[in-house]
Amino acid sequence: MRFATVMATWRRRVRVRGYRPDTDEWAIEKAMTEAFPTFRTDRIAEGGLRELAALMRGFSRRIGADAYLLFEHRPGTGDIGLIACNWPFDMLAEIGNGGMKCLADSGLAVAPGDAASILPVDVSLPCNMAASMREHGYGKIICQNLPVGDAIFIAVYCASDDVPMSIEEAELAQMRAIYALGQRLRTRQAVISPLSVRERECLSWVAEGKTTEEVALILGVSANTINAYVAKAIQKVAATNRAMAIATAIRTGMI
Repeated sequence: MRFATVMATWRRRVRVRGYRPDTDEWAIEKAMTEAFPTFRTDRIAEGGLRELAALMRGFSRRIGADAYLLFEHRPGTGDIGLIACNWPFDMLAEIGNGGMKCLADSGLAVAPGDAASILPVDVSLPCNMAASMREHGYGKIICQNLPVGDAIFIAVYCASDDVPMSIEEAELAQMRAIYALGQRLRTRQAVISPLSVRERECLSWVAEGKTTEEVALILGVSANTINAYVAKAIQKVAATNRAMAIATAIRTGMI
């Protein structure tokens, strides 16, 4: 699809305020990724890409972001694989492969288990990305590192200055995104898990956003028992908290 066609499609959508059906969103996002063939990732099947795009749109809405970008970064080669994106096409074209690589190498992406932070684009972004984002109305971002097995993914959520963004929702979205990516990769690292079946179940449900009480109800045990399983899992994977344990378990293929 020609760039001009994608841009025209995007602009038609922008003019219809509040109209965001998932099917139309995916058609636009798919066209955008196909317009950058050298960026296209080969590690996730198209059905998985569509599901991830829908999840990212949901995460964006809960965080309070206006737009998102999800891409794979391969540090060894410097390659970038665009997964899904609903940025304005002009901005994506201006930032391009080089800008995404700069962002991945900048250290701005917060690792799982670390506190998320809202970054102003004017003082944070590398490679002259701030000017392009400002031009399209974005004044701040949340940038997250999503490690899954031997792959590194980066998620970027953008919002205008006057839109509040939720740190709590961003941290929850990070865990869910890692889990979702891990389930959709074509290949995953084979590991011998030190976790018991119950410990894996508990971490999996917590990674899906369930509370201790909800997991207890699902598994038919007490909340104290769930806490005990999670505590054992944290110890076994050498983590310091639940978020780090979930991230480690997903990254290594334990859940």
